Amino acid sequence: MASDFDEFAARLTAADPEEVQVAGPSLEQRNQRASVIVVQTASTENRIGSVESDVTNEVHTDQDSRQSLAESNGPLSPILITSRRRRARDEGNEEEEMEDAGPPSRKAKSDAEGGFLLEKKDKSIVDDEEDGQVCPVCFDVWSNSGSHRVVSLKCGHLFGQACIERWVHSGGKGARCPQCNESAQKKDIRPIYVRNLKAIDTTERDRALAALEHEKENRRRLELEYHKLQIQMTAKEQDILRLQHELQQCRAALSGACLAASGQGAELPLAGAGPLFGSQPPGILGRRLVLDSTLELCKEGQCRVMSYSEHLTLLVVSYAGTNSHLTGTGVKKVNALGGFRTVGYIAVHRKPIRDMAFHLEQNDLLLTVSLDKTAKLVNVHSDIAVTSYSCDAPLWSCAWNADNKYQFFVGTGTGKVLLYDTRKPGDAVDCWSEPNSMSPVTGLAYLPFSPVTTFPRGGLFVQRLQSCVFHESRTDGFVAHPLPLDGSFTSLCVEPETRHFLASSRPNNAHPQARHTVCAPSWTVLGSDSSNGVCSSHAITTIQAGTQQKLLSRSCLLTAPGSTEGKQLIVAAHQEAAQCISLWDVNSSAVLQKLPCSDPVLDLLPIRVNGVHFVAALSEKNARFYKWT
Repeated sequence: MASDFDEFAARLTAADPEEVQVAGPSLEQRNQRASVIVVQTASTENRIGSVESDVTNEVHTDQDSRQSLAESNGPLSPILITSRRRRARDEGNEEEEMEDAGPPSRKAKSDAEGGFLLEKKDKSIVDDEEDGQVCPVCFDVWSNSGSHRVVSLKCGHLFGQACIERWVHSGGKGARCPQCNESAQKKDIRPIYVRNLKAIDTTERDRALAALEHEKENRRRLELEYHKLQIQMTAKEQDILRLQHELQQCRAALSGACLAASGQGAELPLAGAGPLFGSQPPGILGRRLVLDSTLELCKEGQCRVMSYSEHLTLLVVSYAGTNSHLTGTGVKKVNALGGFRTVGYIAVHRKPIRDMAFHLEQNDLLLTVSLDKTAKLVNVHSDIAVTSYSCDAPLWSCAWNADNKYQFFVGTGTGKVLLYDTRKPGDAVDCWSEPNSMSPVTGLAYLPFSPVTTFPRGGLFVQRLQSCVFHESRTDGFVAHPLPLDGSFTSLCVEPETRHFLASSRPNNAHPQARHTVCAPSWTVLGSDSSNGVCSSHAITTIQAGTQQKLLSRSCLLTAPGSTEGKQLIVAAHQEAAQCISLWDVNSSAVLQKLPCSDPVLDLLPIRVNGVHFVAALSEKNARFYKWT
């Protein structure tokens, strides 16, 4: 029996390795894929003969497969060849398992007597480990160099270079990919330059990234909805306060009318009615402006406009950063409480800012417009731009709608006025322009509706370089009313308490001096319908302010603090030739005070901090704060 076993081992050693490889994987791999193969010296002669027959039959089967492959017209699919090899191998393994079947004690004894036992490995696990490491044509591992280096077809499947070239050559013009049956040519063979080829499963990561982007989008949407709801809530609160104030005015007017009718007192005038300035002559108040502090904003000289929130005691100044710390164009925040000092910077636009305006109710929301053709809503607490609106032209001016807290207006450099609604992000909801006029909109100011005044209509003042128009707000839209004023205009300012406005213009051929015209709007009813009429204005006074003005500087119309009988209106403006800030009394057109200022002043703004009144003067580099004393 021992001689029979030695003869069988010699025959296995003399077998051709290439023939064994054609039949499938190596002998070691075959042992791993198959069930348990036990070789024992104590086996019977019949068992050795059975093993010999199995090996011989398997070699002959693979030789027949190679011969049929050579005689066929086209190449067979590796999948078919694989199935044949595995089927033959599985049949042989089943016979071996049947022969090895016996009592458990006998098998354990045979193992202990000196036989060797190869550990059984799950066939599916082995296939998974080899997938992506072996060529699907020859089932041999590929390399990163040589004739069997890893290459791919245009469909993406990987093969050994020699195998796929032989496959494509045998298929001719009708050659196809062995894996997906897509057409393949020799030019489609592309080498893969890698050391190790491993496919990493990124499905979970991609799914997590997609979920993260979805959550970010939901967060942005919720933040936008939150700001909209906050604006709506603030609008309702302000509407309640406005109605309460109007109710108090109506009650006071009714009480005064009753007292006048009974002879017990004088008639109390309505807001905006009666004499404009009372009986006090100019200067009777005995108050003057004194320089309180000077704040250096930048050394490059890039400041342009200002805006102030009394609720936040915060002054914002447009600024163009040019150093490494402040880049782009944005706003500098100046805290007015406890002394004026810079507290932060917000980068907003790519080009200079032309105008800014705080929201009338949501105090931390700032509207900015710039020459980069965008208008942005900025939260001054979080220092981020909440919403951005794109236009087709550079923007010069802006204003909030005091009768509709969701709307704002922007004026373009081509003469158009665009109306936006914060509840409808995107394009403008309305647009109007002046026929045959492309001059920039230099100023926008909104006058709210007030039924208890001599001019009750609400609407938007639109000032271009050569014209001034009042757009009356009605339920069906806006109606334009041209105002009888002459340009060239530089700035526009509305005093909300007296409902008067100031239109400033620089010298031209028709008017050799700079002019500051204070006007009172008027309303003329047409017919029996009180809501149908014509808006106009009449000039109260026109102040001559020198023959030189090169800059589009802003003047302001303010009330003198402490005036009780009527409102003493004051015009404050910079005179370039005299290098000073002049204050004129509107009633007499007399100069009340001159404040020396060597730097050209670009913007003037009245502010109030905890009941104390100031006038802020902005130049290109500094801000000066004058206090009423």
